[in-house]
Amino acid sequence: MLQHKDINKLSELKNGFTQSWVEPDFIFRSLKCFSFSSLNKGLSPLKAKGYSFEWVMSILISLPFVGISTVNRLSGLVEAKKDVFYRIKNNPSISWRYILWLFVCKFNKITSENTGLCTQPRCLIFDDTVLEKTGKFIEKVSRVWDHVQNRGILGFKLLVMGYWDGTSFLPLDFSLHREEGKNKTYPFGLRKKDCRKQFKKRRSPHSHGFDRSKEADQSKIESMISMFKRAVSYGIKIDYILVDSWFTCEALIDAIAQVKKQTIHLIGMYKIASTRFEYNGNKQTYSQIRNRLGKPKRCRKLRLYYLQAKVEFKGHHLQLFFTRQGQNGKWKVLLTTDRSLSFIRVVEIYQTRWTIEVFFKESKQLLGLGSCQSNDFDAHITDITITMIQHLLLTLRYRYDTYESMGALFEQVRETTTMLKLNERLWGLFVEILQILSGLFEIEDEMTILESIINNDHALTQIKKLFELGMDIENAA
Repeated sequence: MLQHKDINKLSELKNGFTQSWVEPDFIFRSLKCFSFSSLNKGLSPLKAKGYSFEWVMSILISLPFVGISTVNRLSGLVEAKKDVFYRIKNNPSISWRYILWLFVCKFNKITSENTGLCTQPRCLIFDDTVLEKTGKFIEKVSRVWDHVQNRGILGFKLLVMGYWDGTSFLPLDFSLHREEGKNKTYPFGLRKKDCRKQFKKRRSPHSHGFDRSKEADQSKIESMISMFKRAVSYGIKIDYILVDSWFTCEALIDAIAQVKKQTIHLIGMYKIASTRFEYNGNKQTYSQIRNRLGKPKRCRKLRLYYLQAKVEFKGHHLQLFFTRQGQNGKWKVLLTTDRSLSFIRVVEIYQTRWTIEVFFKESKQLLGLGSCQSNDFDAHITDITITMIQHLLLTLRYRYDTYESMGALFEQVRETTTMLKLNERLWGLFVEILQILSGLFEIEDEMTILESIINNDHALTQIKKLFELGMDIENAA
């Protein structure tokens, strides 16, 4: 359960972002830990006016740690001119996806050599977030729907595949998308003349930049499946895939079933009311199935009512959990391919999905995720990749400063004295908030409420004050 002190540690990297971390020594030692020079050997031919790719990348990775937000502000601080950096950022021949995977694989190698056997579920998490932009002439920019603000915003949708390895969240892969919309008069939510004025760039059909630009018009489901297959091909060990209702679909279930080298299960919210599952020999919608399950059980630990049913869907064995807050709350549906899970366990695992929301918040606030305003689409891909590499560097530093500094010999002591790991703290926060709200009124959509709290600094500050007040009272007593 969430302790008073743990509300202060909701956002891991922000609290660990100390002055010693932003010193040049930290940056160089971190890159050395990743064997940065060897990672760049295959990219050594890529030079910009005599400067090596390794040197340019080192500078770009270092920017937020030394308080510099853009390449333009490097003027006078380094010998190279800004064009040196822009040539790298706008180069469609560079496989930024491959570079990110090099760092991810190195991270996994480092942690596997220094960490004991992981007993926590390893989860692949998919989710998207809005990256707001200011220029209508940015290549492939459009108006995209922000479900948090409930309005259209000029920008991109960033789809991220993240990985929870049992201790830390790692960004593995991503794609940028635009939304065409249904209004033919305003394609992509813009006036036709604005669309015509957008920056355009000719790329070789064989270039990596060409492939990434095509992804912008690909469906997010297709992109998710492609990312998942890449993760499997890179040998990522996965126990569960966690998604919200936007991504729980037949295509993902089929893709998971096709993996033969490891057993992977899906846990996701489900909302397609017309889907017919086979239950007790009949094909029925989930609403019809729920109505046949009788009186719901009450989970005291979560203070939730629930029902469960084992169903079939096009040859796949599934389990549905129906859950609601209070007697009159709105029913939600959790779908999983793992029939062995209890209701409490499936919710415990699924809450790990909130680590990607924390990643979005941390990366936007600390590392400037999505702040690039270049007209060139390639520059946006570069910028996001570098942000994810920066996050990996910070995560590795935080991991060894916090979680694994005491060694396996003191495991029992560490379990009782060190801070709860991020997913455990999120779990406590999740349960506590729902318990408090359930006693006051029925909640229409508790998931949206929790997401809003995580992304609202004022709300987090107020909650923190409440916990600090509780600590003061307890200490005074």
